[in-house]
Amino acid sequence: MWNKLNINPNGIDSAVVELMHRTNMGVDHDYRHLIMGGLKCSLADGWVGSAIATTVSDILFGTPKPVRSRVNLGVLAGNKVNIIVHGHEPTLSEMLAVAAGDQELIDYAKSKGAEGINVAGICCTANEVLMRHGLPIVGNFLQQELAILTGAVEVMVIDVQCVMPSLAQVSKCFHTQLVSTSEIAHTAEAEQITFHSNTGYEQASELIRKAIDNFEIVIRNASTFPTSQWNWWPASPTKPSFTCWAAASAVLSVR
Repeated sequence: MWNKLNINPNGIDSAVVELMHRTNMGVDHDYRHLIMGGLKCSLADGWVGSAIATTVSDILFGTPKPVRSRVNLGVLAGNKVNIIVHGHEPTLSEMLAVAAGDQELIDYAKSKGAEGINVAGICCTANEVLMRHGLPIVGNFLQQELAILTGAVEVMVIDVQCVMPSLAQVSKCFHTQLVSTSEIAHTAEAEQITFHSNTGYEQASELIRKAIDNFEIVIRNASTFPTSQWNWWPASPTKPSFTCWAAASAVLSVR
């Protein structure tokens, strides 16, 4: 069907560049032809881009499984060091999720008066740490400034896409440290710590230590923190979901 409609994509770069050229002034004037070009580009994005990225992520970090977690601003803990991961690239957030369980870092947090380390997500990165680690979601794109306004966030780690440029100004009004980690997407007035995959765990550990040190200097008033949150069981890939429901059905049939 794709070949018949002449929308079989050659690759992500060529499909995107071609469509950008065609939608420029004075190039492609036929709306029907432009629609087919959009379909071709979307196929390149979905099947050549997202599908491959999903497969590689599953190979590197493991296939997600059904998990129970929590969502909303109330997941921010008044008695713990709160770190928010925000963006779209899963590599650093994966390292932060792993490093947050390091007993040495947990003991360091306790030495500063905290009861532990709480890593939570916003936007697409939130889904990455949720479906593989069960870490809570603070909120969506519209809640990124509100998360800082709670006064509960020690460090917000950002990379690419969906990051509001106002975050640097908002974080200055509170104790939150904003750390930009992408080589190609910097944020003015945010601290830049460019992430490198070969030192990912070490960088994640340093970011957690930075958050712990920031916890110490804050006079926290947990009574002002939001408390509203919900328990939920988010969607997961088809095969693990079917396996889970098959197991549940087997238990119910025995009963």
